[in-house]
Amino acid sequence: MSDSGSGKTFPRQSVDALPVEEAGVDALDMDKVVAHIAQAQARGRYEGPTEPMEYLHYRKCVAPHDERLCATLAGILCFGHTPQHIFPHAVVDIGHYRGNDPVSFEVIHLEKGIGGTIFDQLHRVEEYLVRNTHHGMGLSERSLERVELHEYPPAVIRELVVNLLAHRDYTLVGSAARVALFQRRIEWISPGGLPPGVTIANLLEAQASRNPGLLRILYEAGLVEAFGQGLDTVVTVLKAEDLQPPTFRDIGAAFIVTVYGRIMDRDTQPGFALNLTAPQRKIVQMLQQRGELMISDIAEAISDRSRRMLQDDMRQLVEAQIVDRFGQTRAIRYRLHNGS
Repeated sequence: MSDSGSGKTFPRQSVDALPVEEAGVDALDMDKVVAHIAQAQARGRYEGPTEPMEYLHYRKCVAPHDERLCATLAGILCFGHTPQHIFPHAVVDIGHYRGNDPVSFEVIHLEKGIGGTIFDQLHRVEEYLVRNTHHGMGLSERSLERVELHEYPPAVIRELVVNLLAHRDYTLVGSAARVALFQRRIEWISPGGLPPGVTIANLLEAQASRNPGLLRILYEAGLVEAFGQGLDTVVTVLKAEDLQPPTFRDIGAAFIVTVYGRIMDRDTQPGFALNLTAPQRKIVQMLQQRGELMISDIAEAISDRSRRMLQDDMRQLVEAQIVDRFGQTRAIRYRLHNGS
């Protein structure tokens, strides 16, 4: 398709709807298609044709190529028998580190090449993150009733794993999606950076999608609540739970989302969240971002709190083994406790 005024050529379809020459319809598992249609109808998220081949055409999971019907990227990733036989790079790597740096001697678990359909990958990564982060109970500040508390809200984990898989650039051969779990944060690293026209500045308002076909199928599966609202949901949930906002970075070759977790008391009361005051939460967030602070840095950032009160905040954080203290007298510095 061309714009006669500019001479530019625009693709007719997104990459996920284009035929894959080496993959015929037999690359798709019709039982998976039938099950998906039934479940999508039961959720009230699909009202189109129900015959499997008609559905595959309707959702652009198959497309003609040289008088032959081929599977598309969306079809293979969602319903393929063995998607990695066709797209070996369409995998996820998990790195789990004891500390806050991706160094080999801090590795707790390294799992490379998680494959299967996009649904298989999503459930495997989500399950690992939920199982290896902290959960428990705490006291509501308003009602003093016990409430469930999570180091990372489950809705945030779900949305960011979906975002990782649905928006990555599958044309970048040799680049796996990656999830890195550290002591205090999780990073989701999606190959390909942001789509054209989308920037960090307009990220939450832009409605562009690299793989709209994948998103439609994920919506039918109940894994996406509304088009273009995944990262909005992440920001909203973190704010509602009084957690640090996510950070977004586009480094060209990849788009990276970082989320910092709730501070949990892992030692004296396993599974319970510490009842930090608002200033203490802000101090922890500053340390997560900057790594190391002096009391003067903290006083400058929290100017409405006296130096004596801030010193008391720091004493409590040190006693709770959330923060470590270094140095002598005027050269005292603070860092997050590294668990060693």
